[in-house]
Amino acid sequence: MRCSARIFCDDTLLRQWKKHLTEGQPLTKGDAFRLMRRTLNETQRAEQQQRLSFLASKGNSTTVWKALARHNITWRNSLTLMDAQLAAFSPSRREFVCSRLGPTSRLWMQLPHVIVGAWQTEDDMLAVFNRLLASETIVQFASIVLAAIRERPQLGGVLPVVSCVLLHCYELGGKQPDTALSCCRLLALVGAEKLPRSEREVLAFRYAMLYATQGQWSVALSVVNAAHEVRPSAKRLLWLHTSRMVQWIKAIECLHPVEPSFVASSIEYAPNWLCALRTYERWRSRDAAQALLIRKDCISAVGWEASLHFCSQNGVDSYGILRPILSMVPGDHPQRMQILTDATRATGESMYAGTLSRRAFKLAQRGEWAEAIGLLCGCRYYDVALPLAPYASRGAALPHELLAYEGALCRVNLPGGLQAPVSFEEQLAVALHGDWRQLKNVHDNARLKSLMLARSEPKLSPKSPILEESSEIQCFTFQSEELSRLVCLSASSKVQQYFVQVIPQELRKHHFGLRRRGGLKPVSPDRYAKFLSGNEIVTDGEGCNALCAIVVEHLRLTNKLSGEAFLREVSRCLASGKVQLTAGLRHEFSLAVLRATPHFGRLDATLSSRIALTTPLHYLTAHAVALESCMSALALTGQWERAIVIMQRTKPPYPESSAALAYVAPRHLALNVVKLLWRGNPQDRWTLVLQDLLHGDTRFATDELVISAFRTKFSNGRKDVQWRRRVLGACCALLQSSQSMHDVMQTAKLSTLCALDVDEHGLQRLLRVLSWEQALTAIGDLSENNEVIDEHWLLIACMKPHIPFDAVSKGVSLFPYSFLLNTVRVYYQAVEEKSLVTAVKAVYRYQMLVMKEYRADATYLRPLVTLLKGLLLHYDGERWSDTTVWPLVRRLFNHIVEGFGMTQLGREGRRGVPVALREDKPLHALLIIGLLYHHLSRVMQMPIPANITSHLLRSAAYGTNDYNAALYFFKSLKHPNIYERSLLVFALRDVDDAMTLLLRAGRFVHDRPEQALLWSDSRRGSDRWLLSIELLSQSPPPRGKLLNLCRGWTWAEALRVMELLRRIMGTSPEAKMYAELVRECHLGGAANVVISPIPTNGEGE
Repeated sequence: MRCSARIFCDDTLLRQWKKHLTEGQPLTKGDAFRLMRRTLNETQRAEQQQRLSFLASKGNSTTVWKALARHNITWRNSLTLMDAQLAAFSPSRREFVCSRLGPTSRLWMQLPHVIVGAWQTEDDMLAVFNRLLASETIVQFASIVLAAIRERPQLGGVLPVVSCVLLHCYELGGKQPDTALSCCRLLALVGAEKLPRSEREVLAFRYAMLYATQGQWSVALSVVNAAHEVRPSAKRLLWLHTSRMVQWIKAIECLHPVEPSFVASSIEYAPNWLCALRTYERWRSRDAAQALLIRKDCISAVGWEASLHFCSQNGVDSYGILRPILSMVPGDHPQRMQILTDATRATGESMYAGTLSRRAFKLAQRGEWAEAIGLLCGCRYYDVALPLAPYASRGAALPHELLAYEGALCRVNLPGGLQAPVSFEEQLAVALHGDWRQLKNVHDNARLKSLMLARSEPKLSPKSPILEESSEIQCFTFQSEELSRLVCLSASSKVQQYFVQVIPQELRKHHFGLRRRGGLKPVSPDRYAKFLSGNEIVTDGEGCNALCAIVVEHLRLTNKLSGEAFLREVSRCLASGKVQLTAGLRHEFSLAVLRATPHFGRLDATLSSRIALTTPLHYLTAHAVALESCMSALALTGQWERAIVIMQRTKPPYPESSAALAYVAPRHLALNVVKLLWRGNPQDRWTLVLQDLLHGDTRFATDELVISAFRTKFSNGRKDVQWRRRVLGACCALLQSSQSMHDVMQTAKLSTLCALDVDEHGLQRLLRVLSWEQALTAIGDLSENNEVIDEHWLLIACMKPHIPFDAVSKGVSLFPYSFLLNTVRVYYQAVEEKSLVTAVKAVYRYQMLVMKEYRADATYLRPLVTLLKGLLLHYDGERWSDTTVWPLVRRLFNHIVEGFGMTQLGREGRRGVPVALREDKPLHALLIIGLLYHHLSRVMQMPIPANITSHLLRSAAYGTNDYNAALYFFKSLKHPNIYERSLLVFALRDVDDAMTLLLRAGRFVHDRPEQALLWSDSRRGSDRWLLSIELLSQSPPPRGKLLNLCRGWTWAEALRVMELLRRIMGTSPEAKMYAELVRECHLGGAANVVISPIPTNGEGE
């Protein structure tokens, strides 16, 4: 009913306007005002109901304005209606109306015609856009643009278009970029600020590609770099592509010898095959030839025959390079198999046997018999290729070598056998089907020699020529299942393990039978026990590796394999003396532990970083697995300086975990590290994601999250899950805006994040901002899923404000063997029981552990500051009055000064709290703890609450006679209030040099100039402190008391005070007023001076 009523009202209003337009009824000014008022009311009602306005329809709007124009309603009487009409217009129509109405009234007389023209103009532009989108060539597109501009001189020679029209221009201009660029100069994008950032990025790239098509890559790169919409990773990739495109020019023009890798890269990325060929002719080499043959345009241009001849000339032995060329050989060529055999022969010795078996099996599966026979014959697998010969196409000639092998095989089966085999085909036939013992001078073929060695008896004399010339047995494929198993099972376990991973699963039974012997032999459950109870001692690096392998296998058999269990067993071996290394080999055991970490994920970051800090760099950088663990651990513990030093000493390729430095290093260093990693591997998506996130751009990361979510949904692969966790963790660690993180989560379709959604680096960033309940819940989720929990994560959670003792105990129970966390638990238990002595002992124990075991790492010094802060907050003055705690606090102070090398702290203590350090009296221990807390907070750049400093100032002023302590804590206040100034005055009441101390404390007299007037008068007696406190309690100070302060001064004293005011307050209005007061008082005209109340800043902390 409501909709019907609205339509009825609109129709009624429209009919009344049409009466005055089409039916000729006169429209007086009064009628016009009534109709316009009804129209405005209807427009406002539509806006309140959030529906389409009456004037938003073209028919309604043109009817209204044509009626007003026909009956000569002046533009002044139409202004109210014009505002509503403009609000209903689109931005382009509003811009059209504003451009047509000028400052003169003559232009405004055409207001109805202008508004009607706005409707017609936009419709006209839509028609132009449709014609442009329908154009099929850039020439047609340009002609339409020129005609539209010529027919509309009001456009000023530039045609405004929407994004889809501009994009169509770029697409058509791919074949004629000159015409497209000329056309772009006549187009202007409308509403660019309202387009999505991704669409603007596409437009910028398409425009840059027009210059790239012309060969102007530098111009294209400058266009992309100037566009803020393009993500940093895309700019970096375009820069890489541009630099690669011009490499061949540098290679040709270079007069000095260049690296072969640079020549190969120049040939690979040359813009066309002719440029690549010119580079090869300049620097001829085997690597350059291989790079040239990789290019498909090159082999397509010269043909397969010339390409194969080129391969033979340059000794190309890579089957991956030959395969595209061999696929070009015509299928009906009569000598096709012979050509394939001859071309593949060079790859026979370099191709791994498992890879050859897999390739031949796949070719046979697809029915590509000629390719399979050519591959097998080229690698001399004649016994495997012969059964495939019947499947070859009719009329195709078999390879000569295969026919020779078939003839030798027939002669072997004759009664007399084959006498004195000379050729390889004859020797292979005898070895497979004849008396293999008659073979003397065996050809240099690894497959044939492995067969001979496998058949040899174990008691064969060591002087046998076979054993003298043979090498280790390798796994190979034979047509005979018996021979394949004989050779493969005779090989070492390591060789078998790798061969099994390469060949297809369907061939494993052929090579190893139902049960494969070899591989990693399972360790018996009692082997580890025998090692512990035996006399065997580990004395070198190999022994350390073997010990770690035994421990890992023992824990795997008992289903207890974890990092914690591994460390427990390793510690047991060390404690029992089973490892005795010299001083020069002590690092070997640490490296062996790190090399064993892939079996159970990763070690605790604290332990790994400790190993990285104590192991010599030249040993650490030589082990990739150990280096991978150390770099990630150093990033987690904040040791980015050491990680950068290690990275500088490491040769490329760098460890993948080096990218974690982007989370902890300063931004400029993080960008340099990521760029360095990207240059080492430009195809690495991870470094590109990090580059974008460091610049605050989340588009690449969100794209990766969407792709990984799709893959995880359908495949549930572990790699996809880990990749998703890494990307989300990087977003958590690098993004500084909560809105950016919200957008990422919304794109990833995550309402909340749990600990299992991010990696360790992202979780560590989240733990710092979560409450203690959420932090312990996240750590508990990790523990339930057998994930690694770092010790300092629990430390972060336990240092959260207002965490109860029960929660701390629950968190520490997840890390029961940590002395540090148990010390924290004892501290919180002491706080719960209000035992100050126990709490101080716990703090002392904590700092000793940090100094000796954790090398004074900043990650563990920050919790020490939090513990000191807790001592100041949880214990009142009565607890600190107990003098039994003073020796503990004094010892704590000495250990921190000596153990951490903080000589500045010692000097600061002697100046700040000399009495408290010297005498054992009530509250002196509190002042020492306060000094420690303030100094360590400044060193660690942690905020100091003003209420703690104020409490320490009060204790120093009222509870002790140590005015130095009061002055120290007062200077620590950034914005002291009136009460704190009064406390300082009270503490200095009996000090002879109080005037000098107070005036040197700039914060005391700042904003209180009257204190400078009072304390600079040396003639006043010991009652100055009472008058000072009285003046502090009055704001602004009374005029009479200020006059009394200045009265009786000499001219020298007045000048000294005015100079003091200038130094304290500069040229502020307050300083000028006080200086004028002093001057007038000295001249004797104080009675005639009218002084307004002295303004002061608001007091407070």
